[in-house]
Amino acid sequence: MSFRVPPEDVARLRELLKLTDEQLSRLLASLAEAPPEFNYFDLAARIFAPDNISFPQTQGIIQVLVSLYRTADKRELPMEKFLDEDAFQSFSQVEVFSKEGKEQEWGKLRSFLLSALTKERSIGTAAKAGPIQTDHDQIFSGARILTDLRPIYHLNVAEAPSAATVVHMLKITHRDHYKGNYDSYFALDNNDLAVMKGLIERAQKKEETLRQIMKDTGVTILAAGYFY
Repeated sequence: MSFRVPPEDVARLRELLKLTDEQLSRLLASLAEAPPEFNYFDLAARIFAPDNISFPQTQGIIQVLVSLYRTADKRELPMEKFLDEDAFQSFSQVEVFSKEGKEQEWGKLRSFLLSALTKERSIGTAAKAGPIQTDHDQIFSGARILTDLRPIYHLNVAEAPSAATVVHMLKITHRDHYKGNYDSYFALDNNDLAVMKGLIERAQKKEETLRQIMKDTGVTILAAGYFY
């Protein structure tokens, strides 16, 4: 079953086919040696070699690889089956290949993709980390606190107040899996702020502890990025 290939990925695949075997080999070697990274940008920055291909080219190729990996993973297909049955059909439909060199170009592209897409430590991690990190019903997107002064009026409201309270309005923006954004509002006082501050500091310390524990296990604890 074919899938949709975005126009920007069509251009990237065509540029990839123009690279020499040596350039592709160096790129694959870098992917094999690269440590796990949270997203495609961090991975591209890690493996970028200015004497091989440009950074925009490197980033574009990694984006294509991450997209293809996610598609294969979602369809739960072995990588070879995915490439031969789904990817080839999709690439042909959007004319990734030239008419006269289709068979040769597919052989070159298939060899590179199969090798790159089985690099679980680099490509697999960059493809899966973000979705795993955000696999929740509601995902935090942003926050703002507005602070107001609320006077306590006398029975005669014409008289100047002699006391007031401070109210903090916490606005939390969150999103769902359909990229819909929603706002929720919570009224806080200074006691609530102290509780929240303590909870945040406690969570940060627990994270530090977990990272310290995992140092000698061989598992890389990734720092969450702003996108994936």
